[in-house]
Amino acid sequence: MAIQQVDQRRCIGCRTCVVTCPTDVFRLDAGTRRALAAYPSECQICHMCENYCPVGAITISSDKSMPIVTCWA
Repeated sequence: MAIQQVDQRRCIGCRTCVVTCPTDVFRLDAGTRRALAAYPSECQICHMCENYCPVGAITISSDKSMPIVTCWA
């Protein structure tokens, strides 16, 4: 899986990952009000959740990530 971890101790339940994820991977746990990767197999490894999380609670596995390729023609 691309999503290595959602650190429940750091998560503040702000819903940023839920809102920014383009493939709807994240949900808030009803009991804890913290984020969880409800559909990790849907992750497209865009890093939006990791980059926008204000407390750094989400970690994407580096071995699954692909480098960003830019073309300067």
